[in-house]
Amino acid sequence: MVAPALFARYPDAKALARATSAELEPVILSTGFFRQKARSLIGMAQKLVDEHGAQVPAEMDKLTALPGVGRKTANVVLGHALGVPGLPVDRHVLRVANRIGIALSDDPEKVEAQLGAALPPEMWTLASDVLILHGRRICRPKPLCDRCSVRKDCDYYRSLGPAKAGPYVKRNDTRRVRTPRR
Repeated sequence: MVAPALFARYPDAKALARATSAELEPVILSTGFFRQKARSLIGMAQKLVDEHGAQVPAEMDKLTALPGVGRKTANVVLGHALGVPGLPVDRHVLRVANRIGIALSDDPEKVEAQLGAALPPEMWTLASDVLILHGRRICRPKPLCDRCSVRKDCDYYRSLGPAKAGPYVKRNDTRRVRTPRR
C-alpha cells in the first residue's frame, strides 16, 4: 500500500512541500502516472504551505484550486477527512444512480447536484459510499440483479422484464429464491 509509506516519509504538508520528484516518485510508483502525481502532490503541498498555513481548507473552491485536486477528490476530503458534507461522484455512483433512476445524467457534476438536491447534506458522504460499494459488488457493468436488494425499486431491473430477470428471481418476491433448472 502506498499511503502508509507516503505518510511515514512525509507526515505533513511542510514535509511533502520540501520533497523532490525524484524522491517522491519511487514511493508512489505503483499508483500509475507517478510522475504527474508527484508533481501534483508536491505542488499541492507547496500551495497548502504558502496559501493556507499548511492546513487543508474546508471549502470546495479552495480545494479544487490545489494542483491535482478535482471535484471528486475535494468531495472525498471534505466528507471523510474534514467532516464537511461532500458527495463524491465516481463511475460507480454514476452507473448506479442512473440505473436505479435517482439521477439522470452522465455528467458527474449534474449527478452530484441531483443527488445533493434529493438528500440532506448530512447523508451525502454515506450515500456516495453506499452507491460506490453497491456499484463495485452488485451493480457492476454486468449487474448481478439476482443479488440486488433494491431491484424492486430499480428502473434498470424493471426494464429487463420477467424473461431476463435471471434464475434466482421471482418477480414479485424481494427474497433471493433459486428456481429449479429444467
